Amino acid sequence: MNNNRKAAVFLDRDGTIIEDHGHLRSLSDVVFFPETFEALRKLQEYFLLFIVTNQSSIAEGKITLRQANRVNHGIVAALFYRGVKVEKVYMCPHRRLDNCRCIKPKPYFLKRAATIYGFDLGKSFTVGDHPHDIQLAKNVGAHGIYVLTGHGRKHLPELPKDTMTTTGIMEAAEKIISYQVETRQRRRKSTESRLILNLGVACDLWWRPDLGQEPENAERVAVVLRQAGMKVHKVSGGWLESEPRPAGVWEALTGRLAPPHWLKLFNYPPEQPGRVLKLLADKGIPLSDF
Repeated sequence: MNNNRKAAVFLDRDGTIIEDHGHLRSLSDVVFFPETFEALRKLQEYFLLFIVTNQSSIAEGKITLRQANRVNHGIVAALFYRGVKVEKVYMCPHRRLDNCRCIKPKPYFLKRAATIYGFDLGKSFTVGDHPHDIQLAKNVGAHGIYVLTGHGRKHLPELPKDTMTTTGIMEAAEKIISYQVETRQRRRKSTESRLILNLGVACDLWWRPDLGQEPENAERVAVVLRQAGMKVHKVSGGWLESEPRPAGVWEALTGRLAPPHWLKLFNYPPEQPGRVLKLLADKGIPLSDF
């Protein structure tokens, strides 16, 4: 499991990960969708998982708080037994007319989770079968995924036209993961280009004049490289040349071995992986993980 998950998926309960059978009083009333376990196992490789559920039946006297908590604990235990860790269940026990702070789509629980667990809501998702699950995502700048299970088809006409709609929890998981992977790939490509622009180490590397030049960024990086004990020389057009040569700088920045043909070309011992990367990050030079 990835221990560096920086975002979360907030899952509705009834109609999303379990069948919606109304007022659940005991775990014997719970029926998981067949695809729930595999879908959540896939999601947790990339995200922290939370359940956020409105249970107005408590305030209406149809079930007790104790019964609702037992059902929630049983669901978490059943998921854990099948390899899925839910960080926390957030439950609103109020009626909508109570005007509480925690009922969806109010973002109270999501903001609280982000504060406690330290992840980025802007990179997170909500999944649910009600329009308020989509509005919940918009209220915190997250991404909303609508499922057609539960009450999903019933409320479909109420959704904004741009809502991402899926048949169920498995398709929702696949779309979320696909989005996550594509975003990382775009960020990686963008960062690789930015590293070339920012570092500008030696004309040996820069066989791509189409990348352009940013002397101001180069000067910022030059200061940091000098502080790291490297000799940095300014060359034409605002580029930089450094010692050790590019192979060592590449390894220091990315934490990966430089391409084999670079090592043969430059024949310089690599810097300690991550040393210069940390220095650049400390100085606010924009970099992302590789």
